[in-house]
Amino acid sequence: MTRFPTPRHAALIAVTELRRGWRQFRGKGRVQQGVLGVAVAFGAVAVVAVAFGGYAAGSAVAADEVAAPLEVAALVPAAMFTGAVLFTTYLTAIQLGNVDQRDALLTTVPHADVVGGVVLAAFVRIGGLFVVPLVVGAAAFAVGVGSAVAFVLVAGSLLMVLVAAFVVGFALGLGATHLFGRSQVLVRHRLAIGMLGFIAYLWVLTSNRFDEVVAPLVTATRASPVAWFADLALVTVVPGADPVQAAVAAVGGVAVVVVGLRAAVWVAGVHWYADPVQAGPTAASSASPTLLARVLGQPAAWVAKKSWVRARRSPLKLVYVVYPLFVLFQPVQEAIRVGTVTATLPAVVAVYGAWATGAAFGLNPLGDEGAVLPITVTTGVRGRAVVTGLLAAGLVPGATVTTVATAALAIASPLEGLAVVGVTAGAAALCVGAAGVATGVGVEFPRYEAATVARSRSVVVPSTWAFLTYSVVLLVLAAPATAMQVPVVTEAVAAATGLSPAAVQIGGVAGAVVVIVPVAWYGIRSAERTFDAYTVD
Repeated sequence: MTRFPTPRHAALIAVTELRRGWRQFRGKGRVQQGVLGVAVAFGAVAVVAVAFGGYAAGSAVAADEVAAPLEVAALVPAAMFTGAVLFTTYLTAIQLGNVDQRDALLTTVPHADVVGGVVLAAFVRIGGLFVVPLVVGAAAFAVGVGSAVAFVLVAGSLLMVLVAAFVVGFALGLGATHLFGRSQVLVRHRLAIGMLGFIAYLWVLTSNRFDEVVAPLVTATRASPVAWFADLALVTVVPGADPVQAAVAAVGGVAVVVVGLRAAVWVAGVHWYADPVQAGPTAASSASPTLLARVLGQPAAWVAKKSWVRARRSPLKLVYVVYPLFVLFQPVQEAIRVGTVTATLPAVVAVYGAWATGAAFGLNPLGDEGAVLPITVTTGVRGRAVVTGLLAAGLVPGATVTTVATAALAIASPLEGLAVVGVTAGAAALCVGAAGVATGVGVEFPRYEAATVARSRSVVVPSTWAFLTYSVVLLVLAAPATAMQVPVVTEAVAAATGLSPAAVQIGGVAGAVVVIVPVAWYGIRSAERTFDAYTVD
């Protein structure tokens, strides 16, 4: 039977969660703490801006300078409710729904108390960021309009909207997590789905289409009773405010919180006590890597398969590969704007694809083994087999996708035939070279400890030095192969050197190959020697 959280237990769990979060924050480096300090500084500026805006709005309402104050004010609760629901739903799905020491908690207190504690702690940490601006803005509005009662009503209305949206978003996020986890198809392909979702998110933010996506949701929310919170906030200062709608908003807000919390408790009971659905064997994971074994040898083939299985089971290990995708949005956006593939897009895709190919599995060869590293190096498997398997793990999917995508974009672009061949060949060569460079850099800057990429989720990712060194080296090595395929650069170099454009394009690819091959070879050999010389203390 679904019941509500016990206040005392929920408060104790919330305090424990907040203390644990504070200890984790204190244990972080000064850089991360400095980033938070900068964010707080910007937040203080935002609070000042909200104060000025609230006072100006109150003064305008008092002077009757706003033609339709209720229609304008209705946008505030509508936008707040929409944004808070979307944000909380997303955050619950990736973080809040995964409670620290959940099994231990569920054996000591009912799951309803755990829900109450998690929701309360999350609201203090996240919702608290918005409480101060809301209260300050409400106080400034009350000063501007000249009514102390307005402060209580405006602040109470906005806080009720925020709390209701937070509880509803938490219930929706838990429900989405449960439904996602009950489908073998979704579990099996969660890495691809997560990457597509992240790409879509970045595209919305960087393509100036945020308003087009969110505006319809805000409009729909404004047409709902959520807009009546504007009547509740302004019922004492705006003559047109409907007291009946204000009363319904007050009662309805409390009802939404109660129903949303009850729904969250019910969904949590279903989700947290359910057995996790296994992804099930796929063709790639269940079958022996016969083809790879014939080409690379059995040990290297199993190293490659092991890398793929780990990535499928823990997609967060590869989250850093997606971050640099923002470099593609400007050229993609330009291509969409002009209605054709630009001459620079194939080269950009080639560079990013090569970077991702090398970074995915080769940028932390030692650290990725984790606790089984001593076993790996004492099994008799040579470093060559390990490194070859890691290279294959990145090259089989990465080089294939990068080369095909680059070729398709180059054919659709204004590039001529020889340039198409050149940029495609450059993409393939860069993928091979990037994989070798990544392994060499990775063994020089290993990282063994896990990093927290989301609350309660820690995975071993490459070190910052490995990430930066690899990126800089690859960009320098990639410059000749890709830049010389862009018509503007090709013509400029041809004019300066007296060579034909075709010779410049071929020379760019050849030059990159000549430079990257020895660097990649040295990186591979360095990684092999490191594995062979590794000793267990």
